[in-house]
Amino acid sequence: MGEWFVVLPDSDRALPAARALLPRADDIVEHASGRPWLVGHWPDGRVTVAAAGSARVAVIGFCPLSAASLSRRLAGVRSVEGAQAVVSAAPGCFHLVASVGGRVRAQGSLASVRRMVHCRFRGAAIGADSARVLARLTGADWDPAWLALRLALRTTPFPLHESTPWRGVRAVPGDHWLALEPDGSASTRRRWTPPDPALALAEGAPLVREALAAAVAARTAESGTVSVDLSDGVEAAGLAFLAARGPAELVTHRWAEPGPGGEHVRYASLVAATLPAARHRAAPLAAMAPEFAGLGPDAPSADLDEPFAWLRGRARLAELARAMAAEGSRVHLAGHGGQELFRPGGTYVHDLVRTRPGTALRHLHGLRAGSRGPWAATLRALADCRSPAREMRDHAAALTAPWPGGSGTAFTWSPPPRLPGWVTGDAADAARGLLLAAAREPVAPLAAQRAQHEALLRARATGAAARLADRLTMAGRMRFTLPYLDDEVLGAVLAVRLEERCPPREFKPLLAAALRGAVPEGLLLRAPEGEPGFGRSAEAAAGLLRHRAELLALFDGSELARHGLVDDAEVRQALLRPGAGPPGAAELDATLACESWLRALAAEQRTARPAERVPVGLRPAAVPSGIPRPGTRRPAAGAGRPGRRVPRPAGAPLTLYPHVSAVATAGGMVLWDRATGRYWQLNASAALVVRTLLDGANPEEAAGHLAATHPPAAPHAKQDVAGLLAQLHSARLAVPSGRAEHRP
Repeated sequence: MGEWFVVLPDSDRALPAARALLPRADDIVEHASGRPWLVGHWPDGRVTVAAAGSARVAVIGFCPLSAASLSRRLAGVRSVEGAQAVVSAAPGCFHLVASVGGRVRAQGSLASVRRMVHCRFRGAAIGADSARVLARLTGADWDPAWLALRLALRTTPFPLHESTPWRGVRAVPGDHWLALEPDGSASTRRRWTPPDPALALAEGAPLVREALAAAVAARTAESGTVSVDLSDGVEAAGLAFLAARGPAELVTHRWAEPGPGGEHVRYASLVAATLPAARHRAAPLAAMAPEFAGLGPDAPSADLDEPFAWLRGRARLAELARAMAAEGSRVHLAGHGGQELFRPGGTYVHDLVRTRPGTALRHLHGLRAGSRGPWAATLRALADCRSPAREMRDHAAALTAPWPGGSGTAFTWSPPPRLPGWVTGDAADAARGLLLAAAREPVAPLAAQRAQHEALLRARATGAAARLADRLTMAGRMRFTLPYLDDEVLGAVLAVRLEERCPPREFKPLLAAALRGAVPEGLLLRAPEGEPGFGRSAEAAAGLLRHRAELLALFDGSELARHGLVDDAEVRQALLRPGAGPPGAAELDATLACESWLRALAAEQRTARPAERVPVGLRPAAVPSGIPRPGTRRPAAGAGRPGRRVPRPAGAPLTLYPHVSAVATAGGMVLWDRATGRYWQLNASAALVVRTLLDGANPEEAAGHLAATHPPAAPHAKQDVAGLLAQLHSARLAVPSGRAEHRP
C-alpha cells in the first residue's frame, strides 16, 4: 500500500480499528493516554512528533519546523481549535495532526495535495490520508454513480470534486479540518478563508516571491539531491534557480533537441546554460514515451485511491521518475500549479464588471481579441448570476447534451460536465442523480469571487492528480511535489488584485514580478507563452494513433462494460474513427483513467490470498522476532515495528488473564504468557476471531464475522470458534465464561 497513516481518536472506541490495522502497520505513535493515535507505514524522517505536557502534534510531509520548535509552539495550545497556531505561516506541504485534551484534529493542504478522509469503523470515526486504506479496513465498495460521473469530460464538477469513490468514506475539504471526538463522533470545520484580492501587483509580488522561496527551501533543506524538469517553462525555471540556492544538489531534466513543444525545449536549454550550479541531464527525444503508452490490457496496475487524471502521460511520468531517481533525486519539484494560479482565464471579468464596469469592458475587449464568438453570448454569460446549486441542476439536465460551441464565454462556478456517447443510459442516469442530490444540499462556493473560486477549484484538481502522481513515483523512492500549490504560496497569489494577476495581452505578470531577482531578466522576457509540458492536440493524436491497437484490446471486454457503465462497441468505434484525436483524445482521458482504476481493483481481488481455517488448537512458539521477552518492557511509542500489544476494553466477552498479553504480528497474533514465559502463535484467521471477541462480540457473532471475512472458513466457523475458545481456556490464557478474572 506504500506510505499511509490512520488517525485514531483518544478513546477505547478506537481500539477495534487499532487492532485491525496493527497487523499491516509498521509504525505507531500514541496519545498521551497510551492509546494508539497514528498507525501506519512511513519511512524514517517523514513524521515529526512533538509534545508539550499531555498535548501532542505530528507534522507529516515537507515542513522545516523541528520537533523542538513544534514543542515550543505547542506549549501555549489548550485545545485542538488552537492547534493551527503550531504551524502558522510555516512553509511547505504537510498534514497536521494534533491530540489535545482528549480530542483530535487532522488536516491536509488547501490544494488537496495532502488530503484527509474519514469514515466510521465499529462505533468510532477515524481519519486517514488514503481513502483506499479506509475502504480496505471497512470493506467498503466503490460507488457506480460516482464513477459514472467521473467519466464526464473535464473534471468532476464542484462540489463533488472532493468526494471519494468509496461508499462511507468521505473527504475533508482542503480548507477544513477534521475533528475526532472521544465519543466516536466526527465533524469538519473551516480553517481558512480566501484573502480579499486587494493588493496591487507591486505589493503582492514580494510576498509571492518570499512564499515560493520558502516553499522550495522546505524541500531542499536536507542534504541529498532534488530535481526539476525544465520542460515546464518559466515555472520550472523559477523552481530551479530557487533550488540552486539551497544545500541540496540540483539535477535538471530536459529534452536534447526540439520536437513537440519546441519552444519549451529551446527555453529549457537556455535555462540550463544559465544555471551552472546544477547537473543537467539532456535526454534524446527518441526516448520520450508517447502519450497513451503502456495502457493496454497487460499494463501494470497501480494501487490508487481513485482514477488518475494524468493517466495518458503515466509512462512519461514513470520515465522521468526513473531517470531522476537514477541521478539520486529524492524530491522532484514540478511546475504544475503555476498555470492555474498565474494564468487562470477570464472569469475575473465576471467579478470586475460589478465593481469597475469600465475597467471590465476594456479587459473584456482584450480577452475577446481574435474571438469569433458573438457578443450576445458573452453578455449573457456576464449576466449569469446562478447559484452553485442552480448551476448543478442545469449541469444535470445537460449531462448528455452535445458539447456547447462558442469560444470561452462561460463564467460558471464549475466547467459544465459532458458524458461521452459511449456511456450507457443507466450510467448517465446514475451520474445525473448524483448531481441532483448534491444540489439539494447546502452548497457554498470556495470563495465569494468567481475568479478566486475558479483558481481554487483548478488548484485542487491539479493537487488531486499530483497526489496520485506522488503515489506512483514514491515506488521509486522519489517524491513528486508542487511548491506552487503550497498553502502559503496559494494565499499570497490570491491576495493580489484579480485584474492585475491575469490581465489580457500580458503573460503571467505576477509570476514574472515574483521571480524577478531570482531568475535572470533575459529568461523572464523570453519565457514561452504556450502551455508548459505536454498534452497538445497534435501530440495526443499521434500517441492515440500509435497505441490504438492496445486501446482497442482494452475495450474488448472492459471492466467498465462489465459493470454496465460504458458500451465497449461505442468506445471501439470512436477509436477507429478516421483521424481520431482531440476532442476524442480528451474524451478518452476520463474513460481510460476509470478503466485502469477498475482493472487494478479487479487484479487485487484476483490475487487476494485465500483464507485459512482457524487452527483447532494453539501452537506453542519460540520467542518470535520483535516480541518482548520476560522481564523486558514493551516497545516505546513510535518504535514502528510489529510486536505491539493489542489493546482491549474492559468487560469484553473474551477476557484474557492479567498475565497474558496479545501482541499483533505480521502473520496474525502471539499470546505471551508472562507467568510461564511461554508464547502461543495464532494465524491470521485465529487472530481475527480473538480480536472480534475482545471487541465485545459473542462467539456466534465472531463466527459470522470470520465467515464473512474468510469465506472458505464458513462451513466450520462455529466449530472453529468454539474449539479455539476451549483451547484458550485449557491453556489458562483466557478466563472461562462465567468466572471472575483471577490469577491462577
